[in-house]
Formats: sequence, C-alpha cells, structure tokens
Amino acid sequence: MITSIVTFLSTRFVMVFVTTIVVVVAVPSLIIAINGNTVTITTGPVASASRHHDDERTQLIVKVKTAGDDVITKVDNEEASCDVQLAALAAKSKLSTADTQAAIAKGEGEVHAAAAPFVKEIKDDEAEIENLKVVTIKTEQTILVQINQVQVIALGENGTPGTIVTVCQTVIVEITQIIITITVQPPSSGEGDDLRR
Repeated sequence: MITSIVTFLSTRFVMVFVTTIVVVVAVPSLIIAINGNTVTITTGPVASASRHHDDERTQLIVKVKTAGDDVITKVDNEEASCDVQLAALAAKSKLSTADTQAAIAKGEGEVHAAAAPFVKEIKDDEAEIENLKVVTIKTEQTILVQINQVQVIALGENGTPGTIVTVCQTVIVEITQIIITITVQPPSSGEGDDLRR
C-alpha cells in the first residue's frame, strides 16, 4: 500500500510539475498533503507569502533607515556649519592662539554635545525596527513620526530654530564676546591735551 502511494505521489508530482512549469513564476509553491490513502497536490501562496512578508519587512526597514539617515545627515551638516562659523571667528581673535583654540574647541564641544543625543535617538529608532521580527506599516509610520519629531526639535521648522541652531548661535555669541571684544584704552593725559588744542 505504501509503495503504491509513493509511486502515485512521484508520478503525480512529475505530471503536476510538467504541467505547471510554465506558471512557476505565478505559483511559486506546491503543497503536497498525504491524508490516509489520498494524495492532494495543490498550489498555494505559502512560500510566496513568506517571501512577500520578508520583502515588505525589508522595504519598511529601508524606508525608516533612509529617513533616519537623511535626518542624521542634516544634523551633521548643521553641526559642520556651526564649526565653520566658529573657525571663522578664530581669524578675528584678539586672544593668543592657544586661548583662541581653547575657546573654539569648547564651543565645538558644546555644539557636538547638543547634536549627539539626536543622532543617538535616530540610530536607536533604526536599530529598533531592524530588530523586530514583524514589521508592519503601522510600526514603520510610528517610527517615521518619531524621526520627524527629532528633526523638528533638532533643526526647527517653519522659521523656528531648533536646538542645534540655538546652541550654535549662543556659542557663537559667547565666543565672539570672549575672543573678539576689543577694549579701547582711554588716551593718556598728555595725548588728550594735544588733541584738545
């Protein structure tokens, strides 16, 4: 009895394979079920659904990673822009080179400290979605909203400066006051007399 089922199964499978080879792309999987003395061969979407699920998961992760990386690039660019502005102040400094470099380094450190938590938060969001076994569109949308909130807080929106821009402007003002302030000495008594005459 078992021999006849195996023979039946192998001949039927070959026949089904031969007849469906043209539509393998459309029907990528075959389900073979042996129930008692009967053999049922049916087409089914099991393998393709699994692949489709993996493809959809991958696509959703790529969307989140792309959005996150875009924001990280903007944050990095904003930080670099501030560093350039700080470096430009060094040329106008009236302090010693060492004092100027110390002031600039402190300012760059403050800007980096302001930017770092935003970059970390986005990387954490990216890692979170990558580690989920099941990723849905709802999950993707939730994380995209979080990334957008980070962008708005970090960089601002609609003419409102974000945290990084505000920190940068504050640091520039502080450093400007430190390294560019020029104290005008009042003229000595002898020179002032000459000017009045």
